[in-house]
Amino acid sequence: MSFEAEVIPLFIGGVIAVSAIEFFLGWRSLRHRKDLRGLFAGHVVAMLLGFFFLIRSLFANWLGLSLGIASISNSVNIGLFGLCWAVSALCVAVMLSRLAAVPRH
Repeated sequence: MSFEAEVIPLFIGGVIAVSAIEFFLGWRSLRHRKDLRGLFAGHVVAMLLGFFFLIRSLFANWLGLSLGIASISNSVNIGLFGLCWAVSALCVAVMLSRLAAVPRH
């Protein structure tokens, strides 16, 4: 897949910037809910790891990665991206369910 040269560092930088802002604001917002901070951090880390695999798949040629058979490598990277995304979504779902839970007396 071909991209303009400036797209690749902008995409990578954008992912890092958005993740850093999300982490900072989320961590600050959960300062009174320390029980949820681990799930939130897990969400951000899983998404960053997922983007790592996506970037490896999309920009392997530009990054100078020789991955052997490209179709197999892309399949593995896309699969790992999907698994990381699923873990991230699970962290968010559990976090939201705990936030919405009504305390029982």
